[in-house]
Amino acid sequence: MAERARAAPAMAAATALAIFGLLGACADESKLRESELIQLLALLPGRYDNSEQAASDAGRGARPPHDLIALIIVKVYTPRLGHHLFYAQEMAADDPRRVMSQKMYSFQVDDKRGIVETVYQFVEPLRWRDGQRNTELFTSVVTEDVQAEGCQLLWKKSGERFIATHDPGVCPDAPGAAPQAELAAGVLSIGDYKFRKTR
Repeated sequence: MAERARAAPAMAAATALAIFGLLGACADESKLRESELIQLLALLPGRYDNSEQAASDAGRGARPPHDLIALIIVKVYTPRLGHHLFYAQEMAADDPRRVMSQKMYSFQVDDKRGIVETVYQFVEPLRWRDGQRNTELFTSVVTEDVQAEGCQLLWKKSGERFIATHDPGVCPDAPGAAPQAELAAGVLSIGDYKFRKTR
């Protein structure tokens, strides 16, 4: 009985140490994810185009060739959608008046899934067109102005680049291991389009 009484405090101390160890590991993991998010957010904004890819397609006679696209990504302040938001406008590289898509990219760190991106489409795209010229416009965006695309992206750092795959929990039919996007210094791939940063 006395031995049990002496063992109880030692067991409690060992349990407490194990719990503190787990909490410390979780805190370290969370700090790492936050640090990686900051790196990703610093790399992303800019003006991109796929002129190298389009020229390569033309040289090889690829059919169908990739369209010549310019993509502008700017950081915006949109408090109703989150803390880390970007406006992305895709247009013909040789005719910026021909806008092909306008989206919002929202990033956050999830304790279990890591860096999560939600892509939003605008309900009324014309209202936000050329928003990269007037980013203050996006302070008025509310949740009713956008619709989330069905599949969130999970970003992971791999060496000096970031790779995004569909979240299999949200998209059970999507091949979770297939990269949907990649980002490195000056380079962005979305699907099979390969963009280079021009500024």
